[in-house]
Amino acid sequence: MEQVSLLRVESYQELPAKIIQLLEPLGGLGAFCRRGERVLLKPNFIMARSVESAATTNPAIILALATLLKDLGCTVAVGDSPGLGSAAAVVHKLGLTDEFKHRGVQVVELETLAPFNPKRSAVFERRYKNLQLAKELNGFDRIINLPKLKTHGQMGLTLATKNLFGCVAGHNKAQWHFTVGKDTLEFARLLVEIAMTVNASLHILDGIIGMEGNGPSNGRPRQLNVMMAGTNPLAMDRVVVELIQNKPEQFPIFAAAQIMKIPGLTLAEIQVLGDTIHSCQINDFEIPVFHTPAVMLKSRVLSNIVAGLLKQRLILNERLCTKCRRCETQCPAKAIDYRGKIRINQTQCIRCCCCQEMCPVGALSIKTPLMVKILRKIKLM
Repeated sequence: MEQVSLLRVESYQELPAKIIQLLEPLGGLGAFCRRGERVLLKPNFIMARSVESAATTNPAIILALATLLKDLGCTVAVGDSPGLGSAAAVVHKLGLTDEFKHRGVQVVELETLAPFNPKRSAVFERRYKNLQLAKELNGFDRIINLPKLKTHGQMGLTLATKNLFGCVAGHNKAQWHFTVGKDTLEFARLLVEIAMTVNASLHILDGIIGMEGNGPSNGRPRQLNVMMAGTNPLAMDRVVVELIQNKPEQFPIFAAAQIMKIPGLTLAEIQVLGDTIHSCQINDFEIPVFHTPAVMLKSRVLSNIVAGLLKQRLILNERLCTKCRRCETQCPAKAIDYRGKIRINQTQCIRCCCCQEMCPVGALSIKTPLMVKILRKIKLM
């Protein structure tokens, strides 16, 4: 039975007391980290955005947990491989640089490729046997994953499982998007394999203020009032889906994990501790339109007929576009170029949503195909 601790938290000012309360049903922070251990905190540092944008893990959570770990006698570092820029730049934007120096917290760039540490990895049937992650991970005894509750253009949601994609070093993420991201279900499997390989000791979800709509960087911040903790990222993600009153089969991560026979995918396998799902339920949470692979359709015959009609189209709002060309440089499929204005090759586009994630002004969005609307209406997707 997988255990997930759930707690209603209405303000970041309630930290660190609420983190202590959140971890109590799981045995407290001392059950996961010991004095003298080197601990890496892995937040969601998608890019250097303001705290108010809700694009990153809130700095109050990072600072509160770092302080608790230091009090426990641990050596603490914070690291990520942002989609744009550096972890140090994100730390600076969040106003944490001086705080980290004062507390002796190191900032680590996850930027060097190396084979994963097999002693850390969970046991599962691998498809990507030559998977390489950031070498910097091997310098720590424990990894604590600090995801943000946000929407995502390709996966629907970015939560505990998806956040560990940031453990892939630097520009290698773009290569994975290009080689695997053409198949949404296969990319979801890659994400699950990465999460299982990293095998973080603890996951703490920041859902006090989350993001809905056009996430993961340009959606709307929304007060959600939840925090969550556990050791199984998929179980935590499953509880979030229940909180927002959605169905797991709509999300590629769960379809991939089910094929892999990973435990913790049903509520019957999960013991929710602390507050109840009902008391923390989130109404009318807006999920973006994202690609549902044909294999996830309930009808296989229907999937073969309509597969070509399910492709989304990326839409550029030229009024918002500043012609910074970040989308062009971030596109792994090279489907975007600039000739006086941004042009998108819809045929070449693999719908990985990297451009939409990295756009600083939210000028890119995804158009819902009419067929997708119809299939979802009649619950065939």
